[in-house]
Amino acid sequence: MVLGAAVTGGCWLIVSLIGGDASSAEKTFNTSGTLTLADSPLSFLDEGEDCTGLDGYSDIQRGAQVNVTGADGTLVATGELEGGKKAALGCEFSFTIEGIPQGSKFYTVEVSHRGGLTQTEDELRSGELTFTLGDD
Repeated sequence: MVLGAAVTGGCWLIVSLIGGDASSAEKTFNTSGTLTLADSPLSFLDEGEDCTGLDGYSDIQRGAQVNVTGADGTLVATGELEGGKKAALGCEFSFTIEGIPQGSKFYTVEVSHRGGLTQTEDELRSGELTFTLGDD
């Protein structure tokens, strides 16, 4: 019995030292989606060509920050827009956000300073977020 306790204690020590204690690890999830900039003069582009926001939408471009805040308004995760591609409905930007802590009553996702959209955890986990900015 003493040998069993020593082995168990030794295993616990090794797991703790290498960071394998799952109970202390914060549980997170990832999400992804697209933002379509519908109010963009793209008639000169073919579908799939690179595009970016112009004029009043010049902040909508590769690298624009995508913020996720929790129900209490605290910033919990960030991502950024990938490069835009001409699509049927406008200039489409993909994004991925990693490391979102689970357990908030709801989350708000905001691209640049364009106002946030509120989502549940299940909606974020689906990874099928679609946002449209501008008139189509």
